[in-house]
Amino acid sequence: TDTRSRSVAKKPTDRTMFSKSLILALSLAGATAYTKKDREDAIKWITEEKGFPHLAAFDKMTPKMLKTVMTNYLNLVSPDALEFLTPLDLEVIWTATSAANNCEICLSFHAGALLGAEKPADEVATMAAGGVPKDPKMARLVIAAKYVLAHKGILLEREKLHLSSMGFSAEELVEVTFAVGQMTGLNLLYVHLIAEGVNIETFLKGAGPFKDTVYADELKKAEL
Repeated sequence: TDTRSRSVAKKPTDRTMFSKSLILALSLAGATAYTKKDREDAIKWITEEKGFPHLAAFDKMTPKMLKTVMTNYLNLVSPDALEFLTPLDLEVIWTATSAANNCEICLSFHAGALLGAEKPADEVATMAAGGVPKDPKMARLVIAAKYVLAHKGILLEREKLHLSSMGFSAEELVEVTFAVGQMTGLNLLYVHLIAEGVNIETFLKGAGPFKDTVYADELKKAEL
């Protein structure tokens, strides 16, 4: 019995093996310097290959971080990334999330994406201001996102019942929670970059929450 017990005790568990693998990976992942060409290649990848505009915020990320951040984003908006939520559904959720988190860059970008998808300007403006649109398909997504944000992923029983009345299943709410969490992380990143002095492009200002106030004169001049 003692021999068998010692044998069992010495047998590595999956958790132990994972921990050792993680420690090894961390020990090998040292900080490395990047070159000017690395940055140029990363910007070229996101602008020329992936078709994104060159945002000033990109220049504040290391080349590897930029590629990781944008690869994750592109994976999420691919047509078959999720079971329930479409890329357009994600834009609605991300607009609502960015409005709640007051991230101007993300809010402007995703509100602009909805405008580009021909969603009514007044509905997009309502979401950008933190409201709920009249369109029932968008409204259900915005309400679900707000509930997820309110308690940091926890849904109260009455909230789940209310969302169920809108057709949400438990599995779809898991996807909504994931989408809200992903955007909240990006909101933290871009708000930090704004606080560090990153400029916001004019085309983003035109779709954002301050277009009719803070940027009114600038946008008017840009039209001339």
